[in-house]
Amino acid sequence: MFRKMKAGARIFFVVLMLFSVLLFALFQGGYVSWFLFYSFSPIALYALLLQFSAKKHFRVETKLESLQYSAGDQLTMNVSIQRSNPFPLFYISLHHDSSPELGMRKVIVFPRFKRRIELELVIPNLQRGEYKMGEIKLKTGDPLGLLEKEVHVSCPYTILVFPPYTDVIYRTIESRYEQGSTASQYKVQNDTTMVTGVRPYQPGDRFTWIDWKATARLNDLQTKEFEVYQSHDVLMIIDRTPSSAFELCVTFAASLIRSILRHGGQTGLYSVGQDHSIFPIRGGEQQQYQLFHHLAKVKADSPFPFASILKGNSLFYHPSAALMMITSKLEEEMIQSLYHLAKRKGAAVVFVIKNRGESITSEEQELHQRAYNEKIYIKFLYEDGFRTALAGVKKNE
Repeated sequence: MFRKMKAGARIFFVVLMLFSVLLFALFQGGYVSWFLFYSFSPIALYALLLQFSAKKHFRVETKLESLQYSAGDQLTMNVSIQRSNPFPLFYISLHHDSSPELGMRKVIVFPRFKRRIELELVIPNLQRGEYKMGEIKLKTGDPLGLLEKEVHVSCPYTILVFPPYTDVIYRTIESRYEQGSTASQYKVQNDTTMVTGVRPYQPGDRFTWIDWKATARLNDLQTKEFEVYQSHDVLMIIDRTPSSAFELCVTFAASLIRSILRHGGQTGLYSVGQDHSIFPIRGGEQQQYQLFHHLAKVKADSPFPFASILKGNSLFYHPSAALMMITSKLEEEMIQSLYHLAKRKGAAVVFVIKNRGESITSEEQELHQRAYNEKIYIKFLYEDGFRTALAGVKKNE
């Protein structure tokens, strides 16, 4: 209604100006007054004709190459404008109403009598995130801007931009055996679905492992032997408290996930902010897609300190997986929570991500030394060190 009232007021203003110029020429006479009337009349009449033309004068079609991109890619949108008649248009201004982070700019063309106009909107260097693209606004008018006509075309797209990643050199994480504290590069477990033989019963064997047929045949308790496999399971926990280095944390998380999964490992993700997202430990391309899909939309919106999340949600941690925590700051309470986790869960690695030029504080250095004494591995990283982040990562002896 407001747009209609505004358009009506502008039409009335143009008609009033045209009538005023005509009256001025009739009463004043002379070359100058009639020159003004004859110069202004075509523009005013053109503006009025344009304003009363039907909105179905335009038919707009849009096409995107894809709805999913990686950070740094270029988005190209092809826009086709079809006009039903060759009424001359001085210009067409096209603006796509989208998320401000995309930085969409206006495009102006001068179609004149053309019935079909092809446009290409380009947005370079996409940043990680989920973007809502609304409607396309087409605007045209007369050369003096007296009257303008807008056409709104619905164009609902949701663009997903996956986070950037770095090729991380893969290294396994040292963990513990189920019994004792011997360091090992792998988590060794028994696959109870693959029986390879039997052996005499030993104290500590589970009751369900007893092979009763072999026991009856040999008249002595016999225990099944299972296939032993080496697990590379990793549970990743990302700190979503507001931080200037949060985008780097997301980039590093995506890099680790990609490296672990591409080398046959399995990984899960625990992400707590305004939403609680828990992704079980799995492997394969589908798992990478799901985790990248989450990291594309994740925000630094956690209302809880990272230490309280580590302390209050330990029940979600996989008992046989190494823990990798990604944060941007080291705090006293976090070290205490990690100390209890490391005693119960084995391998725990903390990556502290820093912005370029940001120094490690004396408090963080002190906490790092305390963590080292308490068998917690902490590594400070800058972006240029992501590639070799796993080199030398192990449980302190």
